[in-house]
Amino acid sequence: MLEKDILLIINPNASKGRGRKKAHEIKDAFQRNSRQCTIAYTNGPNHAAMLAKKGVLYEYKVIVAAGGDGTVNEVLNGIMSAENHENVTMGIIPIGRGNDFAWQAGIPGNIIKAVDLILANKADRVDIGLCVGTGHKNGLYFFNGAGFGFEPAVNFRAMGYRHLNGMPSYIAAFIYILFHFPSPYHIRMVIDGDERILDTQQISVCNGRRMGSAFMLAPNASIADGYFDVMYTNHPLDNMKDILKTVFAFLRGSHVSDKEVFSYQKAKNVIIDSEEAVVEAHCDGEVFSRSGKHFELTLLPSALKLIHGKEKC
Repeated sequence: MLEKDILLIINPNASKGRGRKKAHEIKDAFQRNSRQCTIAYTNGPNHAAMLAKKGVLYEYKVIVAAGGDGTVNEVLNGIMSAENHENVTMGIIPIGRGNDFAWQAGIPGNIIKAVDLILANKADRVDIGLCVGTGHKNGLYFFNGAGFGFEPAVNFRAMGYRHLNGMPSYIAAFIYILFHFPSPYHIRMVIDGDERILDTQQISVCNGRRMGSAFMLAPNASIADGYFDVMYTNHPLDNMKDILKTVFAFLRGSHVSDKEVFSYQKAKNVIIDSEEAVVEAHCDGEVFSRSGKHFELTLLPSALKLIHGKEKC
């Protein structure tokens, strides 16, 4: 029996349905370098998490997620839910819509280069986040970040487009949300024990810098500094001029210097409470809640060994 080496978990529908073809390209690339690679195809929601958990139990050394941010998030959750997950190294081959975390982690979009990175086994321990809240009593782990308000509204809209992928899907969603901008939430937020009450349409709790393929919501973030970067609007945005100004600031990452409209700080723990169960929330672009009321987010420093390149800075 061959020693278990690499488990490749791939979404066959990724890259507009070309995931299955890409799986064979990836396996061939490993085999040309004398590395054994077992392919496991996902067949629906949460299947990647189940496969990853089994991969840990079957003692694979490296578990690779090939897909978009959703597949990466599921594999992360599967690994973290398994006993002895500290013995596993995770790899990523980005072939999805956004690939925001892969970009942050310096993982190439080219398949051969991504495989070469995994073969080089340049792994370090990185931070991950855990969000506990409405509908997720055991919590959901995330690599890149969690968002509340405007950000998940754009993400959820982009996810619904069948014939658009990558940046075009986010642009189309962004234009739609501009004209259907979310109402402000009345929020009680506690950041590392410091409480504040505010009305806001956007809160981002980030581990990585970029969301939605283009929005630099946390331009100072690092995946290995032991902190979230927390950003939120200080007051409601109630006219198109302010909304457009905010969005263009997100694209440039310039909002961090606008203290009148935005707050931005490092933190390890964030609690968000809403008066009503209406808060939309995502983790790594995937639906966490469409009508949440209570969320607790905790930074887990150096929680997982990840193969990655030079982090974006």
